[in-house]
Amino acid sequence: MLDKYHIVLAVGAFIVDREKRLLIVKKSPQEKIDGGLWTIPGGKVDPNEPIIDALLRETLEEVNLKIKPVRWIGEDVFESSGYFYHAQHFLCKAYQCNVTLEKNLTDYHWLKKSEVEKFEFPVNIKKRILEIL
Repeated sequence: MLDKYHIVLAVGAFIVDREKRLLIVKKSPQEKIDGGLWTIPGGKVDPNEPIIDALLRETLEEVNLKIKPVRWIGEDVFESSGYFYHAQHFLCKAYQCNVTLEKNLTDYHWLKKSEVEKFEFPVNIKKRILEIL
């Protein structure tokens, strides 16, 4: 019975710059998870990969930024296409802010608190953004 549960460990980077803005990225509409929505950089943790290594790798792959993880800020658990995702979220500082997007992302924005309502986010991500900004 338990063999039908596929659990995926994931990470998410809430990256803040010197001006206290948060980096958000827009996923391609073709993406299975959160397609067409604004979210944060992140992704799956590879087998036997330390969580912080995955956070650094995913951020470099998705937005070409080197970051400094500051602290763990929580987790989200959600189901998508028969998989259960356990996403660990970290507050991070950006060393520099020159973003280069990977192909499954269509846009990015450095978000101020006053702009949050202008963007469509997954519910749990929006809640966490409002806590951070």
